[in-house]
Amino acid sequence: MFSSTQSDIQSIIRYYGEFYNVRIEMGRLNDAQRHEAIGMIRGGAPKRELARQMGCSHQTITQLIQWYNDTCSVKDRQRPGRQRVTSVRQDRQIVITHLRDRFRTATQTARDTKGVFNRRVSASTVIRRLRQAGLRTHTPFRGNVLTPNRRRNWVDWCRRHFRWTQRDWQTVLFSDESRFCFNVFDRRKKV
Repeated sequence: MFSSTQSDIQSIIRYYGEFYNVRIEMGRLNDAQRHEAIGMIRGGAPKRELARQMGCSHQTITQLIQWYNDTCSVKDRQRPGRQRVTSVRQDRQIVITHLRDRFRTATQTARDTKGVFNRRVSASTVIRRLRQAGLRTHTPFRGNVLTPNRRRNWVDWCRRHFRWTQRDWQTVLFSDESRFCFNVFDRRKKV
């Protein structure tokens, strides 16, 4: 019976990756792993063995040791990149707004929300924040919903014209091409 854990599989992949000279994408170490790595290095663990155990490259461990010696900290350095337009509080407000009003569009929310430093928030940003919160965007129905009154009128019309022949229908020109939907969504405009 052979059972393999995730770390066993990763070490096998790394071994064969080194053997066949294949570049393997390594994940970044989190704070707990960095602290553990520094502790193991202080305890005398070899760098290459530690790198295998941590699931990272030898160079990552070497750079971590250099960073720790220079700064006396294992905290990850600040990375370049675009700042988020919205704060955590604004993200929460966007989600709450859409939970209260399910038919509110992302464009309306973007128009009403001012970003950090009064920057404009796009509808795409609102959709991304909703998706991160586990909410899906959908399209509201834009057309005639079949209310009980409209259904009654429709059935009455059908009963009146039930016995018409093909000759009777040839004289009819249908100009109203309204869409009718039994539910409220028709995939038109994103909410």
